[in-house]
Amino acid sequence: MSDAATQIRFGGLGGQGLVTLGAVLAEAGAIAGRRVAASQAYGSRARGGATRADVILSEEEIDFPHVHHPDLLLVLAQEAYDLYAKDLAPRGVLLADGFFVKNFSRSGIRQARVSATETALEKIGNAVAANFVMLGAGLGYTRLLDPESVRQAMRHQVNPRFLDVNLKAFDIGLEIGSGIGNQPEVGPWR
Repeated sequence: MSDAATQIRFGGLGGQGLVTLGAVLAEAGAIAGRRVAASQAYGSRARGGATRADVILSEEEIDFPHVHHPDLLLVLAQEAYDLYAKDLAPRGVLLADGFFVKNFSRSGIRQARVSATETALEKIGNAVAANFVMLGAGLGYTRLLDPESVRQAMRHQVNPRFLDVNLKAFDIGLEIGSGIGNQPEVGPWR
């Protein structure tokens, strides 16, 4: 993988909307003119089992379409933290939903808690929107894509019944993410 590529992994439990996040980010990357590879892995249970969605965004051709060492790892459950934190790339960053990830057991990595679920409950009234708060936080921190390309992809990928709530959650997440680089344990993106 070249320096022009960024590997992103969303980790959590089935039912948290990770596959949707992966599809939105992949389409947003394509809209922005990037080369994209995306994949998903589900646990054996329909809901509650470990799930991940991986996306690679690149300026150049992608020669290997699977994420093994994410540069950005966004996790929404303790099980995902425990399973995927060890795979983080050197200088990679892990952002975890502090509502569900209580034990930050990995030391020596760049990591921060994001109040995704708490924010979704307080500002939107719906914990289900935490996934889009987390996506917004990740992109607000990294600035990997123009937010408008993500909003455009959301209009294609998200059920119209939930679009307005998720757009609001994404925008709130962008605000949260813009301050993450100021945290000494994380620092600036790249």
